[in-house]
Amino acid sequence: MPSIWLIIFLLIPGLSVAQPSVVSTTSLVHDLVKKIGGDKVNAQGLMAPDIDPHYYRASFGDMRKLARADLVFYNGLGLEGRMEEVLKNLSAIAPTYPLSDFIEPNLLISENAIPDPHFWMDVRLWQQAAKGVAETLSHYWPEHQDSFNQHLKEYLTELDALHDWIQQQVQTLPEKQRLLITAHDAFGYYGAAYGIEVIGLQGINTTSEVGLKDLRMMKDLIKQRSVKAVFVEASVPDRTIKSLIAGVKAEGGELALGGKLYSDALAAEHSEAGNYIGMMRQNTQTIVKALQ
Repeated sequence: MPSIWLIIFLLIPGLSVAQPSVVSTTSLVHDLVKKIGGDKVNAQGLMAPDIDPHYYRASFGDMRKLARADLVFYNGLGLEGRMEEVLKNLSAIAPTYPLSDFIEPNLLISENAIPDPHFWMDVRLWQQAAKGVAETLSHYWPEHQDSFNQHLKEYLTELDALHDWIQQQVQTLPEKQRLLITAHDAFGYYGAAYGIEVIGLQGINTTSEVGLKDLRMMKDLIKQRSVKAVFVEASVPDRTIKSLIAGVKAEGGELALGGKLYSDALAAEHSEAGNYIGMMRQNTQTIVKALQ
């Protein structure tokens, strides 16, 4: 029972740190907190790179970090599916904020009345999340407000350049070739922001199942639209995409594996896609190259 775990870990003595402890769930949220918090906070992340947050279960070590945190950030909108109960219980003990609360509600996308949690795929929405993180950190540690705001200003400038660059890259694709087919529907915001039609074999949640009917419909669409390539995702099993490719080829068609995209998690920290900007750039390069 998560609420009992939290109480137990609060009673366990730990090492004191000079910096406030700010714990984040996903690697993407952790990356953002590090960018804004800098050396003024002790930023700690729970989920390792390439981890699917939809399936993630909190470990005893995670519970200990959460119970001792001065502040907690998570994505929200159901992304951390199996941790929802933990996070709800935690809010009664430590300040806990979903980044989704920082996004203008009218800009969120829904699928069958279920909000799509992958808002970071639109750089402009990630800027809203960054502003929310900076404001929250400044609220709890006003003595470091100037530092947080300076980091925010620099990061927003970088994100402006990233947004413009992605737009320019996508525009090099002929409109009829702007169809992105992935393992699950994590790129809806990307498609809406940058002018690409997006279809996922699974829905916005990787726990949904893909049936034979879904594969048949996708194969028919690929044939009708002369789709060149489809994409696997680093944090999602590739079996459905590979089954799709094999099915198309078995019927005499041609379909390539366009490459690996990063959707719900970053790559290893020091790799090209190990931070948000690098991930978005690498994804865009992979998509554009494969769909040319």
